[in-house]
Amino acid sequence: MDKEQEKMMGSLDAQLDYIREADDLRQLNSFLTRVMANQRIQALIKGDNLSLACDAVVDLGQIDDGDDAENRLIAAAALGRLSAVARGRDGVVFARIGELFEEKPLSVEDLADGDEKYYAALTVSALKAPWLGEYCNEQSVAIDTAEKARRLLLGTALREAGSLSDYWQQSLPALDALRAIPNDDTRYKRIRRITSAASEEVRKWEGDVGSDAGLALADWFAALLQTSKKDAAEDTLVDIFDDALAMLLRIIELRFSYALLAPTYVMLERARTSFGRDVWSEILRQSKNLPKVRTALKEAALVLARQNTQDKELMQVLCTAYHSRAQVMPAITAHFADARDLNQETRAWWEQGGKVAESQRAAEHRVGNSEDQQIGSLLINVEDSKSVMEKLERAVVPFLEISDPPLAETVKKAAGSYTEIALAARQLATMRKLRHMNLKGEVLRYNPLEQDMLGGHQLGISRVRVERDGIQKEFGGKIKVLVKPRVSPAE
Repeated sequence: MDKEQEKMMGSLDAQLDYIREADDLRQLNSFLTRVMANQRIQALIKGDNLSLACDAVVDLGQIDDGDDAENRLIAAAALGRLSAVARGRDGVVFARIGELFEEKPLSVEDLADGDEKYYAALTVSALKAPWLGEYCNEQSVAIDTAEKARRLLLGTALREAGSLSDYWQQSLPALDALRAIPNDDTRYKRIRRITSAASEEVRKWEGDVGSDAGLALADWFAALLQTSKKDAAEDTLVDIFDDALAMLLRIIELRFSYALLAPTYVMLERARTSFGRDVWSEILRQSKNLPKVRTALKEAALVLARQNTQDKELMQVLCTAYHSRAQVMPAITAHFADARDLNQETRAWWEQGGKVAESQRAAEHRVGNSEDQQIGSLLINVEDSKSVMEKLERAVVPFLEISDPPLAETVKKAAGSYTEIALAARQLATMRKLRHMNLKGEVLRYNPLEQDMLGGHQLGISRVRVERDGIQKEFGGKIKVLVKPRVSPAE
C-alpha cells in the first residue's frame, strides 16, 4: 500500500473520500483488502457506504484501458470480497453485476491467488445469465488448485442444471480440456480434485435426481477416465473411483427405488473396462465406498426376492461389484440368512448367482422366457391382425369373387384359419389367466424395466406413449408383466 493509502486509514471520512476519488481499480481493490485485514471494514460499509464502495468498484471495472476484460474480473473479486463481509447484504453488493458481465468473463484461473479466484467465483455465481452453467463447468475444470473456488463453481453449475442427471450431462463438454494436460500424473491429480469437489457438492444436493441418473453418472465418469492412465498413481485412481461411488450412493439416498434398477450401477462396468483387470482388482481391494454399494445391491436383491422376482441384469452388476459370481454367492447367502419369508426357488436363484438346476427351472419360467410369454406374444399379434383380416374378408373377397373366384376361395380359407387361430390363442390365454394391460395409446412415465423402447433405450426420456399393449398374469396374488408394452417417446 502506498503512502497515500496509509494516510487514508486513520479517518472514516478520509477513507470514504478515497473511495469517491479512486481512479484505479487495482489500487482501490488493494485499499479495500487492507481495510478488511485491519478489521475496519464494518464501519466503512455501514449503511449507504456499502453502495458507495460497490458503485466505485463497478464503475472502475467498466473503464476500457486496454485491459477491460481483466478489470471486470478484478472488479468481480472485489465485490465478492465485500459480499463476504457485508453480512446478508448481497443484494446491495451484487445490484449492478449485470453491467460487468453481459457475456462470459475471462477465466478465474487468470487471477493471482486462490482467494481472488474464490471471491470472483462468488460474484459470478450471483449472476443471472444463460451462459452461467456452461462457464462454471468450464472453470471448475480449468482451475488448478483453488479448491474453494472450484467447489463454489461446481455447486453453481449443479444449481443451474436443476438435477444431478442434467448436471453430469451438461458438464461433459468441459471435460475435454483435460486432454491438454500432457502428464498422466498431473492430469489425474486434477481429475481427483474435480471429483472430490463434485462429490462434496452432490452429497449436499437435496433437489431432483433427474432421469437416468446412473447412466449420466457413468458417462461423466467414463469421460474423466478416457485418457491414458499409465503414469497415474494408483491411490489417485482409487480416490477418483471412491468419489464417483459417493455420488452413486447419493442417487440411492435421494431415490431408493433407483437402487433396484441395474442401469443405476452402470459406472461399475465402465470403471472395470477403463481401469483394466489388474488395476480394477487393486481398486476393489482398496475402495472405501464399494462395501456400501455392495450392501445397497444386496438389499436391492432382497427386496426383489421378496417380490418373487429374479433380475439377471442386477445379478450381473453384483458379479462386477464382487469381481466374480463365486464371490457373490456366499455374500447373498449371508445377506438372505434371516429372510425366512422368501420363496425357496427364488432364494435359490439369487443364492446360486442366477444359476439354477433343472428341477428349479419352474421359477425361471414364471419370470423369464416361458410358455406363457409365448402365448402372450401370440395373443398380441393375433389382436393386432384382427382389423386387417376383417377388412380383407369384408372388402377384398367380394372383389375377388368377381375377378378371380379361385383366389377368393383361398382368401376365405385364410380368413377362416385366422379366426380359428385367434380363438385358440384367446382360449389358451384364458386358461393360463393371461390378461391385456389395456395401456395402448396411454402416456406413461418411462420405466425401462417394465417397458420396451422402440429402437432401443434412450437417455433423457421421461414420458412415453404405449404403441403396443403388454400382457400380465397373476402369480400368488402378485401381478407380473410377461410381455412388456412397447413404447415410443411422447415428448
